[in-house]
Amino acid sequence: MKKRLFLFCFIPLFSLSQETNKGKFYTATLYTTLALNEDYVPFNKEDGENLFDFSAIFIRNGMGYQFNKYLAASVNFGIDFHTRFGIQSLPAYFNLRHNIIISDDDLFFVNSSYGALWKPYSNFNRGDYYALGIGWQIAGMKRVNTLLRIDFHRKKIIGLNKGNLDSFSFGLGMNLF
Repeated sequence: MKKRLFLFCFIPLFSLSQETNKGKFYTATLYTTLALNEDYVPFNKEDGENLFDFSAIFIRNGMGYQFNKYLAASVNFGIDFHTRFGIQSLPAYFNLRHNIIISDDDLFFVNSSYGALWKPYSNFNRGDYYALGIGWQIAGMKRVNTLLRIDFHRKKIIGLNKGNLDSFSFGLGMNLF
């Protein structure tokens, strides 16, 4: 009887400790973008300018599915504020992530995104959205993981003088699995 009670109490613990490779997840990331400062003069410490200026902030969240330990897909929505240019956008996009290196519970991955920019109001811009990036998912406690990302974003904005708004951004986020 004691053996059955022991097994009954600890079977749920064993099942929670096993690694899962499939399932739904939620992700949220905050990005910041830096741009070269046009007023910066190299080796002139008196001007008080920095080489890089803050250029944009992106807020993203999405829902996805992990198909196996290497492949995941998600649908994401966000809001982008390009303070340098006074441009706002609402990207909605599909993201495909491929895990390259799996070490313990940490992942090193590459991802690509494709989608559109919505225009619900006149102060937002319509267009297409593309992104490529690399990232590191650091395993946390109770299925909450930390994301560190570097992404290249391209927005093909209708009416923008050159047509493209390109940016490299650094992201910090979380993944709930």
